[in-house]
Amino acid sequence: MADRRTVPLAEVQLLVVRGDDIRTERTVNVEILQWAAGHAKVLESVEATLSTTDKYAPIERAPQLPHPVTFAAATVSQALEAIERLPREEPYFVLKDRYGYGGAQVHRLAFDEPALEREVTRYLADYDHVLIQEFRGEVADGDLVVTFFDDELIGALRRVAPEGEWRTNASIGADEVGVTLTPEQESIARALKRSFPECRLASVDLLESGRILEINAFPGGEGLLRNYDIVLGEIVLDRLEEELLGTGVQEKVAALTWRAERPAHFPTGTQWPEVEELYPAYEGEREVYDVLSGDRFRMGIRDLIEFHPRSPEYILSIPHAGVLIPEAFRDRFSLDESSLVEIDLYSDLCYEMADGMHLRSELAPFFVDMNRARKGSDDGELPRHLANPAHEYYTVEDRLMLREPYTPEEEEDVLRYHGLLDRLIDRMRRERGYALLFDCHSMTSTGLGRVEDKGEDRADFVAGTLHGTSAHEAIVDAFMSTLSREASGHGLGLTIARDVPYSGGFITRSHHDPAGHVHVMQLEVAMDAYMYEAGATPPKRYALKRPRLRIVRRTVQEAFRAAAEAAERIYH
Repeated sequence: MADRRTVPLAEVQLLVVRGDDIRTERTVNVEILQWAAGHAKVLESVEATLSTTDKYAPIERAPQLPHPVTFAAATVSQALEAIERLPREEPYFVLKDRYGYGGAQVHRLAFDEPALEREVTRYLADYDHVLIQEFRGEVADGDLVVTFFDDELIGALRRVAPEGEWRTNASIGADEVGVTLTPEQESIARALKRSFPECRLASVDLLESGRILEINAFPGGEGLLRNYDIVLGEIVLDRLEEELLGTGVQEKVAALTWRAERPAHFPTGTQWPEVEELYPAYEGEREVYDVLSGDRFRMGIRDLIEFHPRSPEYILSIPHAGVLIPEAFRDRFSLDESSLVEIDLYSDLCYEMADGMHLRSELAPFFVDMNRARKGSDDGELPRHLANPAHEYYTVEDRLMLREPYTPEEEEDVLRYHGLLDRLIDRMRRERGYALLFDCHSMTSTGLGRVEDKGEDRADFVAGTLHGTSAHEAIVDAFMSTLSREASGHGLGLTIARDVPYSGGFITRSHHDPAGHVHVMQLEVAMDAYMYEAGATPPKRYALKRPRLRIVRRTVQEAFRAAAEAAERIYH
């Protein structure tokens, strides 16, 4: 409107409102925006403006992601106490307006500032609420801005502060250059964006280390245009046109759903430093003995405790499928054909699928039981046959298989397995906002030995949920309903049960923490569902039932996927 004539509202077809003066839900103009939103097609909601204006919201919504140490304060005493609690690796800290925008409300103060209390008092008088934040020296190398529209990553930029300045805001002259994110940086940015589902167009600011600075609902487009020829306004208007006029909406929406992207394999070059740290840098090979075939091999620790990252939706722990023991330990065991009854034989084949992060032990469970505590459990919660230490394996007939105890050095394998599992859980929780772990087993089709259901027939699939406490109710329900549907859909009479006879072993009990966003379920598959057991007559004994194995694998995979989708709905 170059001539500034008054135009009746009925003739306005596109109204662009930028809510820079919006601070909280009590701001007067919020009512105007809410009224307008109720009478128009809205790209970015009032709620999106409010949630991203609060610069403490990323910490409250995604505390599992990396952030600089940050405290919120509304009084001078709170602010001074927060300053005392900050790390002092740098001589400065950051004070910023909690509901500010741009670089004008961000200040760097020295810890030894003589008039520190007076400065804090002045800023609190100006802003009412402030954030007291750790200053990170890495900001000298700039920060990263990652722009999203819905689930689509539009582009990433590095902002470098102008000479003599430490702030990287474009409004004060920072240079913006295109950058390729590391997989971890992209994962962190995506995880934070998913924590703000009300925001469609948003940018995530983070440091090179991945520590999050803030999220904004009104990202600028100049850097994207200059570096990538991306016109953010075109993208916005094209999307609005699709949604208003119906042009290509279905195709676009389908392409952005999590299901349509499955399996979302890890990008080429994804690094796993937490895994590499736990494998020796120059490990030697061991001669190992296969208790099933009698063969001998030379294998390194990476082959004995295998990690295969395929896609990020969940973690699979397969601790009992191994048939190998180091040759040097062979004489310490009483080995005969009955030893095979102690192994979840071929259970890894039931869980061989394209999805998930797979952690599998090739070591026989009676050599080291990865589903036991290193020193055993005496908390009274586990049945006696599940409470023994990881290196004291008892047969189904209650016979200790190990003739000579291990030294502490010889017990490292169990520590390595659980160290890997811990780190995978931490990484998934950091990147996705939650972790989903399935502890994968098989079992004899009839209870044997010292179990509580000795002599009783078992269901083909037994889900262990610690009686409904190991995972969010919606995850358990999705898993169980899909497992039931898939198991009953092939005319084989496959049956399912929950928590009987197994409700969850050491891995499930030690890692589950739904309140802390770690969800764990144990699954047992009866061997008779996919193979001929030890009691079958030769040559069928230990042979696979391959058509049934394919059905079992499909049933398991669909149940895992359903649980993963439920987790996504809960968190994102």
